[in-house]
Amino acid sequence: MSRIVHVVESFGGGTLSMVCAFASRQAQDGHAVTVIHSVREETPDNWPALFDARVRFIRLPMQRSIHPVNDWRAGRALARWLRELAPDVVHLHSSKAGALGRIASLFVRGPRYFFSPHGLSFLQRAEGRLKNTVFLTLEKLLAHTSVTAIACSHSEAGEIRRHLTPRVAVVENAVDVAAIPPAAGNDGVVRIGTVGRVALARNPELFAEVAARLGQRGVEFVWIGGGEAGGEAALKAAGVAVLGWLPRAQALEALSTLDIYIQTSRWEGLPVAVIEAMAAGLPVVATDVVGNRDLVRNGDNGYLVGDAAGFAERLAPLIADAPGRRTMGARARSFVAAHYSLDTMMNTLYDVYGIPAHG
Repeated sequence: MSRIVHVVESFGGGTLSMVCAFASRQAQDGHAVTVIHSVREETPDNWPALFDARVRFIRLPMQRSIHPVNDWRAGRALARWLRELAPDVVHLHSSKAGALGRIASLFVRGPRYFFSPHGLSFLQRAEGRLKNTVFLTLEKLLAHTSVTAIACSHSEAGEIRRHLTPRVAVVENAVDVAAIPPAAGNDGVVRIGTVGRVALARNPELFAEVAARLGQRGVEFVWIGGGEAGGEAALKAAGVAVLGWLPRAQALEALSTLDIYIQTSRWEGLPVAVIEAMAAGLPVVATDVVGNRDLVRNGDNGYLVGDAAGFAERLAPLIADAPGRRTMGARARSFVAAHYSLDTMMNTLYDVYGIPAHG
């Protein structure tokens, strides 16, 4: 049995899904698993029920933005917990936990440390050049620690090798395909939507522009999730139905009512929401960015585009062609089933950790 600790501040959305998948499977495999986490606005109220009952939780307030005093306090607390838990493996998730954990690795020796960015901070170009330069500088400094990066896609791994370090492994995100309800289609209406937090990264303004361009009788646009007030206002002004935060089962049920899935992200790691949409049998039209381009095969299971005009160009024929949508969606489901299974992901992760799969 190995002692495994996951550390995560970004406790919601796709990151929560992957931490849950990792931790629950590891507990089922006989390992002692602890999740040190914060709670965000998008953290579902029922989050403990998502995990295997054998997973232990420690709540540690970590702040999303850079705040020297609060970050110092959180870092000290994290180091104390790591000394007490004495894990064999520490797996850090997303930017803030990744930064605090890599600094802690300099002082708490013994565990093998790994860091999954789940989307690289310095690729967040909408934040502005100065902030991106700060993020990249910090990441380059932290890359000198002995922590191994774990990319969730091959394109993300390429960015890490290019900008930070050659010390990177790839463990692609995955989902339980059998647990995703298949899309049922709709009579008399084509429903186009996305799942996730209304936030800068997901570019709700672009989604709103697409909805405004293609709004017509018999076509509905839906955002399954909620978040920043400005983004929600832009969506609603374009006639998009914003459903707000839903329990996972309800969110998957809402996903199954779509006919086409679109992903307007400014940046990604390997989007779990897109994998789930493909598993539901939906064709996907997505921005041509890191992560999306690992999943979408142009003309086969969906399309990659660059702007609102590109979305409109690809969506218009799909709206008019129900059999074509179903054929493309079936290819998407087959693609995910073949390449993004939980068993493959976990076997790869154990190999990267350097521990046996079963405790």
